[in-house]
Amino acid sequence: MDFRRRRPSAQTLDWVERVTGAKVVAWRRMTGGISSAVHRLTIDHGGNRDVLVLRQYEHTVLDLVDSETAAMLRHEAATLRAVYDAGLPAPELLAADEDGRESGGHPSILMTRVPGRPDVTPTDPESWLRQMAAMAVRIHDVQVAAGPFRTRIDADAPVIPASATLPAVWEAAFGILRQQAPEPVTRFIHRDFQHFNLLWQRGRLTGVVDWAMSCTGPADFDLGHCRLNLAVLFGADWAERFRLAYQAEAGRAVDPWWDLYALTAYSDEWREFIPVQVAGRAPVDIAGMTSRVEELLEVTLGRLA
Repeated sequence: MDFRRRRPSAQTLDWVERVTGAKVVAWRRMTGGISSAVHRLTIDHGGNRDVLVLRQYEHTVLDLVDSETAAMLRHEAATLRAVYDAGLPAPELLAADEDGRESGGHPSILMTRVPGRPDVTPTDPESWLRQMAAMAVRIHDVQVAAGPFRTRIDADAPVIPASATLPAVWEAAFGILRQQAPEPVTRFIHRDFQHFNLLWQRGRLTGVVDWAMSCTGPADFDLGHCRLNLAVLFGADWAERFRLAYQAEAGRAVDPWWDLYALTAYSDEWREFIPVQVAGRAPVDIAGMTSRVEELLEVTLGRLA
């Protein structure tokens, strides 16, 4: 059985009740996650009810990668404290069990619920993109201490998707990336900034979630990663409009080198996990996904001409 589909164990719910001093009266699995199991919990404290969010990672205390998972969870917990204190619309950390020993065997984070839900069918795309751009600038402007940016690709051994129809475009992108990286605009970054991690309520962006990968690094990587996700689901035109909105908000241009660095993370695996993240909330054109990314790569390469 898929770990993400399991209900919280009795030991997990006991842990939640111990750290909150309240009774868990209901739970519901939240859709869209691909790296962890996320549940919405309703708790009752003396007749007053509240909703919390529980995030659990699959690795147990018996896994060989347990130490890495525990370190990641410690980082996520520290980041949640920092971004909440900085005034960003992020969940407030309530408790963390980095090795899962207290919470039923799975590393766990318990946090408050931020109002809203992901919106992948915006009725006003221009406002949607502008608010996303403004939030990215807001994140990049906060003063939050975080670990260093970890490199992602090996440009000397490029991997071109099997579904690619324009291999020359991929080769051109990797050719640029083999050159010396430009000095980045270094900021605190989300590192997984994209529409699946943004919450909306009545057309207003209300929250940002999933801070597990946040670090200090090139702000333009956040832009490129979000642009890749926009191209995958909507098309290169949406990604370009987001870039222009960010540039207008930030008052500077986005470096195409870091754009390419982020865009070339695409692989055929995206055609498998994007439908999981969408979770039936919008149609997904899987067949045209790679072509949409290639169109954005061409547009980005054109900015270097």
